[in-house]
Amino acid sequence: MHLPYSSMPSLSTTLQDGLLSALQTAFRYRAEDWLPLRLNGLALGFVNEVWRKHLIQDWPNLLHEDSDGLHLFTDNWKEMGRQLEQLARHWHDAGLFGGWRNERFDVWSADGRQILFALERSAFRPLGLYSHAVHINGLAVTEEGLHFWIARRSLHKAVDPNKLDTLVGGGISAGEQIWEAAKRESREEAGLTDAVLNRLQYTGRCISLHQVSRGLHRECLHIFDVILPNEVIPQNQDGEVASFALMSAEEAAWAMCNGEMMNDSVLVTADLFHRLGMLDCGHPLAAYLQATRHSTDLIGRPSENMF
Repeated sequence: MHLPYSSMPSLSTTLQDGLLSALQTAFRYRAEDWLPLRLNGLALGFVNEVWRKHLIQDWPNLLHEDSDGLHLFTDNWKEMGRQLEQLARHWHDAGLFGGWRNERFDVWSADGRQILFALERSAFRPLGLYSHAVHINGLAVTEEGLHFWIARRSLHKAVDPNKLDTLVGGGISAGEQIWEAAKRESREEAGLTDAVLNRLQYTGRCISLHQVSRGLHRECLHIFDVILPNEVIPQNQDGEVASFALMSAEEAAWAMCNGEMMNDSVLVTADLFHRLGMLDCGHPLAAYLQATRHSTDLIGRPSENMF
């Protein structure tokens, strides 16, 4: 992103230490706790022991287990999607997980070249399936320097209510491309107009991988930056954001260190600090963030071509 000055002052070592600690805590998991879930022969998901037992109990006739993991076979991918959705609905109705969204995400092939089927988004974490989301960093150039538009999530959000967030963030729905999702979420969450959306710049992606209460969070975060003109004030349209605040880098960083921001947004915002030259190149935080830009998920999946 081209900014109207050459560089930003570095964050203090204390803040960089705190950000690294926050990220290492948030994105901690043990690979040995997760068993590959192979659908029609493809390693697409990962389940822990809790969900392994539920699969064995509720889908005994279709399930096979060996040293390579759990195997589910159906006649075709459409049938696979139908049966997984039926199974997830059964688990939800039995109270095994909440937050049914009535929204589907696409399940992609392991090489990212083909959509296999669509599935209710709340079923992705129990099955450890790989999802996609967009995050938009909102920036403003003020008399005091560069500031960051930070959202506060609604108290009614199913995930991380009242937590701080990037300006815009949300999942990519089934059949939707990355830019379409970014623009849709920008209109819904921040009321951004087409004139502002024309300023969007895609900056790449990070892999978010960590354990959550209902299973495994495996998500490709597609990151955009946008500089908002000073006369543009974000206005939520869909009730999912309680408020917006314009923060300095230090204010945002302290909030991140103190656990006030949702995990994925901590990663995305720290990545922005890195790209703006605000981290010491020799600090371990810089190496950590660089790795998230070039890492793959558990099965070595490349970045999908969803544009």
